[in-house]
Amino acid sequence: MKIELPTFLEPNINKLTNISFCNYVQKQPQHKNEVYIKNNILIFVRKGIKQLHLKDETIEVDENSILFLRSGNYIMTEVLDEYYEAMLFLYEDSLLLDFINKYNLEPKKIKDDESYILKIDNTSELKSLIDTTCNYFANDISNKEEIIKLKLEEAFLNILNSSSKTCFENLLASIYESNYFKIQVEKEFSYENNILDLASKFKLPALTFREKFKDVFNETPKKWQTKKRLEKAKILLETTDKNVSEVCMSCGFDNLSWFIQVFKKQYNLTPKQIKNNKN
Repeated sequence: MKIELPTFLEPNINKLTNISFCNYVQKQPQHKNEVYIKNNILIFVRKGIKQLHLKDETIEVDENSILFLRSGNYIMTEVLDEYYEAMLFLYEDSLLLDFINKYNLEPKKIKDDESYILKIDNTSELKSLIDTTCNYFANDISNKEEIIKLKLEEAFLNILNSSSKTCFENLLASIYESNYFKIQVEKEFSYENNILDLASKFKLPALTFREKFKDVFNETPKKWQTKKRLEKAKILLETTDKNVSEVCMSCGFDNLSWFIQVFKKQYNLTPKQIKNNKN
């Protein structure tokens, strides 16, 4: 049987901005299913055993361990103890990249493997965290997305203070390296300068830079830069005393009429209307 996640989990899965999650219960034995995971996944087994079948070994995960898997194809078995239950978090690389940036981590790979699979010990702190997080799965509460992300962040911090620190850092390093271009673009980006100027910093021809940028960000450099400038402009209009012309210049736009045009197209309001609403 071939399974695709997160599709297989619908309609029970909760989908948020860059993470999906659910409490998964299986009452029928599942033996060596082929599973395609579209996003990275974090598995907290609560009852039963998850078996991951690799070429030369089988990894077993129960309530005393946690499994991280990068996106890809896997062969899995679910061993029942009356039934099988696990908390599943499917997340994009950006979730861990935000964690790396927030805490100014500089993960470096210790091992040469790709760190697609990581099994770590479950501590008493993490078990307690899992139990409290379960309460948010069933209840429809406000700020649910922020709470779930904070719980995951708490879990990551606990892992960095556990015996599994080195293994987890290796996973973070793997994600960091595979997203290095994106990280550096966002780090070097300037509202005032043309984003194509970064091509020389990356030692890439302009055409190669454009192609790689579009592949990573799913839009052209110009569209991405314009969107970032507009986001900053909206914030300045809402939170400062700068007039529309000053905001236009501060965000790197050199043509006021064009700025007003693209701003209205993005937000369905003119910069002046945003300014007046603030006042």
